[in-house]
Amino acid sequence: MRTVVAVLLLVWGAPALAMSLALAKVERAGEGESEQQVCDRALQMMTEELHASLLSVIAATDDYQTRMQAYKEQDRSESLLRDAYLSQLQEEKPTLQGRRWSGSRCTLRARYEADIDALARRVPIPEKSQTNRPQHQDEPPPGIDPKTWELFSSSRDRSALAQTFSTVSVLRMQISEYYLSSGTWPGSLNDMGIAPEQVVGQRIKRAYMLREGMLKLELGGRLEGHELTTWPVEGGVRGLEWQCSTTVNMGPNGFCEQAE
Repeated sequence: MRTVVAVLLLVWGAPALAMSLALAKVERAGEGESEQQVCDRALQMMTEELHASLLSVIAATDDYQTRMQAYKEQDRSESLLRDAYLSQLQEEKPTLQGRRWSGSRCTLRARYEADIDALARRVPIPEKSQTNRPQHQDEPPPGIDPKTWELFSSSRDRSALAQTFSTVSVLRMQISEYYLSSGTWPGSLNDMGIAPEQVVGQRIKRAYMLREGMLKLELGGRLEGHELTTWPVEGGVRGLEWQCSTTVNMGPNGFCEQAE
């Protein structure tokens, strides 16, 4: 279960547009996940939703429209402009006001206040003298610091990986139940009554079992070419806990180990 509540208050001033936002987030734990892992993921998702809310308000400002016109004149897409804003918004974080752990869910409450006009001016207007050329997917938009763009990209990768964990958590639970009831590890997804194609989707290209309960996922979508591996270890209340590693760049405080 994922629940988000956002109360948005826009206060028009002269000349600034202020934004006050109340946020609440509920994130459910998967099999073997710790309180820290679940609350970290909840904060990550809350922050992304904050950035999306900010961008929707910024897009209504004159500053945004001016930049969009400059992008159009250089044959640059609006999606690139939106990504430029999102990269600049990485510094904007909700201020936590409460955190509660029920043993299976993490509930966060937070607030956020900002000057929308100031945020809208963070993205530079590209110079008209710049040569029009196709934008490479990994290149930062005009005027965006490459390091900022790299951090933004790794944050989106981390988010895309977090979104696969609804599937991962279900599979972990079924693997655990199979082991606890039979005393052996499943040799394949079919052993648990799961057809491999049931797992495949936009974010997962392939899923299969390895030795001793280890599950491997080949990722798709934004994370095409990356992998996630998760495996059980003895311990915990139910006798099993889960760990994971991934080739996705998780940045600092990742909820999975970094794999080569």
